[in-house]
Amino acid sequence: MVSHKRIAHPDDPATALVRSIAMDIAKEVVAYVERQYPQAVSATSSTFRLSLRNCIYSEIIAALNVTDEAEILARLSRRRKERRRLKAMVDVIRDTDWEAALAAAREGK
Repeated sequence: MVSHKRIAHPDDPATALVRSIAMDIAKEVVAYVERQYPQAVSATSSTFRLSLRNCIYSEIIAALNVTDEAEILARLSRRRKERRRLKAMVDVIRDTDWEAALAAAREGK
C-alpha cells in the first residue's frame, strides 16, 4: 500500500538538525516544567504544554536566524524592554480592583 502522506525533506540537513535540536530543547523544558510544577501545569489549559513548546522552539529559531552582532545586541535589548513593559502591564491588570472599576464606570453613565 502506498502512503499519500507528504513528508518534508529538508533542503539543508544542517538546518534540519538545528530545528531538531531546538525542538528537543523545547520538549525538555516542557518536561522540566511538568516535573517541577505539576500543580501549576494541571491548572492550565489543555494546550499549555503545546503552546510553551512551540513558543520556546520559535524563540530559538528566531534567535539563530540573527547572525550580525549588532542585530543580536539590538534584539536582546528590545526583548528585555518588551519583557519589562509586558510585566508592568500584567502587574497593573492584576492589581486593579475590577469590581470598583466596574462600579465607577456604571456610576459615570
